[in-house]
This record gives sequence, C-alpha cells and structure tokens, in this order.
Amino acid sequence: MAAATIYALTPVTVCVVIAAAVVLPLFGAGLSPRDRRWLTIIVCAAVVVRVLIVGGMFLRNIQVHDDQFVGAISGDEAYAMSRALRMRDIVRGWPTTKYDYFVAYDEYGRNSFTAALTGLQLIFGPTPYSLRLLNALLFLCGALLLFRVAYRAFGRVAAFGGLLVVLFWPSLFVWSISLLKEPLYFLCGAVAVTCAVTIGGDPRWRVRAACVAATALAWATMRDLRPAALVLAVGGLATGILLFIFTASKRAALVAVAGAIGAAVMLSLVPPLQRRVVAGVEAAAKVQMGHVFTVGHAYKLLDAGFYVKPATPAASSLTLRADEAARFVVRGLLSFVLVPLPWDLQSARELAYLPEQLAWYALVVLMPLGAWAALGRGRLAACMLMGYAAPTAVVLALTNGNVGTLLRLRGLVIPFVAWLSIAGIDALMERSKRLVDERGRVFGRVNLFDATLIAFAIAVVPIAYGTYLLFRPPALRIESVERVPITREERRVTGGSTLTAKLKVRGTGLRPMLRAMIDDAPALAFVFEDPHSADVLVGEVPAGAHDLILFDGVQEVARTRRAVTIQSERSPQLLALGVFAELHERTARSIAAIRLSSSLEIVKVGPQRPDANGRWQRDAEMRVQCDPDPAGEGCVVGGFLLNAPRPPTLWLAVPSGEVVSFAVNELLPNTPPQFVTARVRLASAPEPLALVRVGDRDDILDERAATVIAVGSRHATDVDVTIRAGLDQSRDGRVYRGRAFKAGAPFRLSTDRYVLEGVVLEVGETRQGESK
Repeated sequence: MAAATIYALTPVTVCVVIAAAVVLPLFGAGLSPRDRRWLTIIVCAAVVVRVLIVGGMFLRNIQVHDDQFVGAISGDEAYAMSRALRMRDIVRGWPTTKYDYFVAYDEYGRNSFTAALTGLQLIFGPTPYSLRLLNALLFLCGALLLFRVAYRAFGRVAAFGGLLVVLFWPSLFVWSISLLKEPLYFLCGAVAVTCAVTIGGDPRWRVRAACVAATALAWATMRDLRPAALVLAVGGLATGILLFIFTASKRAALVAVAGAIGAAVMLSLVPPLQRRVVAGVEAAAKVQMGHVFTVGHAYKLLDAGFYVKPATPAASSLTLRADEAARFVVRGLLSFVLVPLPWDLQSARELAYLPEQLAWYALVVLMPLGAWAALGRGRLAACMLMGYAAPTAVVLALTNGNVGTLLRLRGLVIPFVAWLSIAGIDALMERSKRLVDERGRVFGRVNLFDATLIAFAIAVVPIAYGTYLLFRPPALRIESVERVPITREERRVTGGSTLTAKLKVRGTGLRPMLRAMIDDAPALAFVFEDPHSADVLVGEVPAGAHDLILFDGVQEVARTRRAVTIQSERSPQLLALGVFAELHERTARSIAAIRLSSSLEIVKVGPQRPDANGRWQRDAEMRVQCDPDPAGEGCVVGGFLLNAPRPPTLWLAVPSGEVVSFAVNELLPNTPPQFVTARVRLASAPEPLALVRVGDRDDILDERAATVIAVGSRHATDVDVTIRAGLDQSRDGRVYRGRAFKAGAPFRLSTDRYVLEGVVLEVGETRQGESK
C-alpha cells in the first residue's frame, strides 16, 4: 500500500530507484572486494548528495508550486520543461493558446531531448524533480562506464581518482541534476568510447556485435540533441583511431609529424586550399561574433575592429585575411583553456567559480604528462579519450564568445580528459623518487640546468618570437583614398557644418579611435568601418592638393601625400528645379525662399499640394554651389552628380530641423536669361487647342518660363501663338530649357491644363535680362 502511494505521488522517482538498484551494482562486477567496497562508497555518496540537493530545491520552491510551475524559474531548464508541457497539452487536446503552439513548434530549441521530456510528461504527468533524479542516474552511468575503461587501462588509482573528479566537479555536479540535455549527451558519448575500446580489446564477436549495436543506438539518440552532434561523435572516434595508429611506433609518429608539416606547407603554398580553410574559419568567426553580442560576460577572439556592427551569422559580411584567421584560431584555442582569467571575473557568481577554474588549470597542466603515462598503460583507451574530446573542444573554442556558455559547455570535455590528468598525478607519484637524482640529473642523464637552457633556446625563444609576429598590432597602411557620395546620415551628423567631401580610405590596421587631418585642417570625422575600411568627412579646406594624415592620439601613424584635391577656382553655380516630396503638412508650409547653407539656397517655391500617399509636396527652385570635382564629371553636390543621366534625390536639412528629400528634375544655368518674343505654331486636336489662352505659362518656377502673350489665327489642327521666353546661350546657340530655340526647332508647352507640341516659326529680338 505504501509503495503504491509513493508511486502515485512520484512515479518517475520509483522507476529511477528501481533502475538504479538494478544497473549500478553491475559496474562493480569483476572488481576486487576492496575496490568494490570503495566504488560503493563513492557512488552512494554521489547519489545521497544529489538526492539531498534535489530535495532542497523542492523545499525552496514550495511557495511557487502550482499547476504552472515547470521545475525552474528561468533559463534553459524552464524553457525546455515549459515547451514539453505545452506540447503535452496540445497532444491531449487540452485548452491552449496561439502562443503555446508558437513555443511548441518553434524551430529554435527543437531537439530530441524536448521530445523525450514531452513523452515522459504524457506518461507520468508533470515530473520536474523526478527528472532531475533521472538525469543524475544517466550521468552516473556515463561516469561509471568511463571508470570501467580507466580501471582496465590505467589502473585503480587513476580510475578512482578520475571518478571522484567527474562525480564531484562543481559544474558537472550542477548539470548532472539539471533539467538539461547534457547528462544524456554525456552518457551517449561514454557509451561510444566504451564500445570503441571494447571492440578493440575484446576478441569475442558477440561482444563486438553488441558494442556496435550500442554505439548505433547512442548515435541515434544524440543525433538531434545538439547541432552537429553526430558529426562530432563520429569525428571524435575517427580522431581516436588515427591517434592509435600514429602512436603505434616511432616510425608511425614520424609519419604523422611529416604529414602535419606537409599539410602546413601545402596550406601556405596553395591559394585555393588556403581560401577554403579561411572560409571555414570565417564561418566559425561569424558564429563567435554572434555569441559576443549576447547578454552576459563576453570575450573576443577576432581583432578588436571587427566587433563594431552586430549581425547574425547569416547576415554577416565578415571577411578575414590569412593572418587574421590564424590569430583567431590561436586565440580561440587559448581561450578554451584560459577563459575566464582570474583577473577578468566580473560578478559574484564568476568569483565563486574561481576555485573550479584553478582546478581546471591544474587538469590542463597535468594532462600532457597523464596522456604520456596513459599511452604507456592503455594506448587504445588513452587515444579514444583524447580523440573523442578533441573535435568538441576545437568547435567550442572557435564558436563561443560568452563566458557562461563556455563554462557550461566545457563540461562536455572535462569528463573525458579528467582520467588522463589523474593518470598524470599517478605517474608523478610513481616517478617522483627517481625523476631527479642526487647529482641534479633528470632521469640520471641530463643535467637539470643544461636541460633548462636547451629548452629555452630550442622552444621558448622561437615560440615567443612567433607569438610576437602573430599578435603584434598590424602596421597601419593606407592603400587607397577615393571620393564617394555623401549620405543623409552624414549630413545630419555634421550638424550644419560645411561638408566638402567624403573620402573612402582603404588599407590595413585601421582602428576606431584614429583622427584625420587634411594638412593642418582637422577633418570633421573619422568613421571606422573595419580594419580595412573607414570614411573621412572633409570640412572647409583651402584650395589645392593636401595630404591625408591619420593620428593615433598625437602620434602620426599614416600619411598619403596629395590625396585630397580642392579646386582653386570657385566652382560654378546652377539652378536646380525639382520638388520636395513626402512632406508633412507642417513641413510643407515651413519651406520658403531661404539660404540653407553656403552651397544651397532656395530661390523660389511653388504652392503646396497633396500627393497620392496622403503626404504633401512642393515645387522649388534652388541655387546650388557645385562642389570641387577633380574628376571633371560635372556639378557635384554632396558627392552626388547632378547632371547625371538620371538626376539624383538630395537630402536636405530644412529650417524646421527635419531632413527632407528634394528630387532634381531639371538644371538651368545661374546666369541672366536672354528674353525674346517668338511666334510658335502648336498642333494637336481641336479640343486641347481650344484651351490655349493669353497668359498661359510653361510649368517651371524659373523666370525663363515661356508665357503666351498673344493668340493668332486658329485652325482645326493648329494655332499660332506669340510667346515670351528666357533663353540661355550655349556652344550650339540659344536654348530654352536645354533644347535649341530657333526657327524650325520643335517646341513643347506644358501647363497645368494641357501639354502641346509645336514648332518655332520665327524668333524676335533679344532683350538681355528683361523678364517683363
């Protein structure tokens, strides 16, 4: 009766207890009575501590227990459980909302662990604390599998020491009783490593077949637990096999070293291969940049200038040179070992992690010696442990940029390398008495002082010099300076200052905090983009050719001579006819004849009128001062060529403070026109011709507009009119609005009521500058 009551209250706990009672004793099979007793003590201690912690969680959360509680207040645990419970409600047809469907079917966070949680909730109901005990059992099974491998391969001291480290390592302890997928992932990896070692060491075909089946099941389980999990698992075992082959003899090791050197030489000499490798590093760097721009304590692996514009990996346009990619890889591998450095800890939680970080440093220091000792005791097991951890470590090192995430995911590697490090302690204990003899000779052969000098000359000095060459700041060099159009944002940034030009500077080693000078005149701004590109905004500068100089603080770091040319003569002025568009009504009313800057002046404005989008527009005539244009392309204002085949849209700051668009429709000379009277014959259908009246005016604001002053004889298909128009002198004679104006020339009259085509019959006398 009591058992039934307990099962009704927490069915998963009962199942976990039964499974533990059946499975855990199996790991002591074949051990000596003494070792079995020690194993029982360690495992029972680990179980009791975990049960007490889970019970403490239950008592602490009593006040928040309700039908909405998922076993955790926040974080990935709460997300996984809430998603599983929402999916359970959907499957059972219980009342749900659209948000429940969104969370349950969201692509983000979808994995097989969530599906397993959903299945458990369907079978047993909400089980937030029992699932912690289930995860603890999975973790214990994984640790005990590796214990058995280490016991057979490295001996009892290394095996028991490694088991203590894995079971009571603080971060591993925390996620062994979490609601996360890491315990299941660790168990699958432990099964794969154990089976690989067993297949290589047990000649019985039935055992090998069972191991193959168990490995396949483990891979099938872990395939969807995290991205590329199966690739990492298969790559880990493949790496272990390669290590096993290359450590078989000195000759095999020499072949491996020669192959590595050959690969490095090919990488440096074959550009297509180098580009493919750099492209792969760029993909990892884009992911790492995404982690840097997340909440929490971030760290950077790329050169500082790349962390300016946040972007997702898919949207990032990051490109790296070979040396930048190499620095990224080296920093990534070092950061996996060193981050967080004790002096970089930023919070009380990170400070509490400091003892574990120092213990991690000790594991890393001991691992080379332990790996050497382990290779001598159980080469296959050592190779599989090292090989399985290596791909995961490399991927984590190159794609992570958040300290908290690194500390959590580094736990995927620690259980496999801990046995090797403890083997190093065991080896030190065995050899400490014969490592250095009474004469100070290492292994009785090499004098310790001489060995230190040799190591310094052969290893330390080249490594130090290579590190200096790789990590020294790249020399700042300007490769090109090019003039480019000025954008709306840059005009806004200048705050009304005269913006003469915008220069695109390309080179290497550019940094965010540089200053730019045009000879002795400071530039308005140095706008950093990345280490290879920046913009320089040029203000008022005297005429002539000037040097572009970059300063870091007060020190000159780069100079390009005669890179900026300012014309000595005053640039021409033009009249730009166009329309202010997409205006608010208040803004449209505020536009009037006024000088906007030293190079822009509104001369005339037409009446405001609504557009089709519910906004307002207003015709205007502007006098523009062309910018200096060393290329001689024509009138350039703010970097935009006005007399281009397709006239541009200018963005201007009007008196109200708003930045509005002015679409240029036509350009006229800023010179007094020559007024003439002319007789023109307009031809069209009778109805449009009947609309022609004295006083009709061409549809431009400028005083040059042709105006009808007399209407002559009318016929069915044409009418003769006398007009007054302002003409401009060109190389090809007199022109009206850019078109030749003489007898026989075509003519077009456009008003707000009609558009008519015709021909000039005769042109009268010229009156200079007279508009009335």
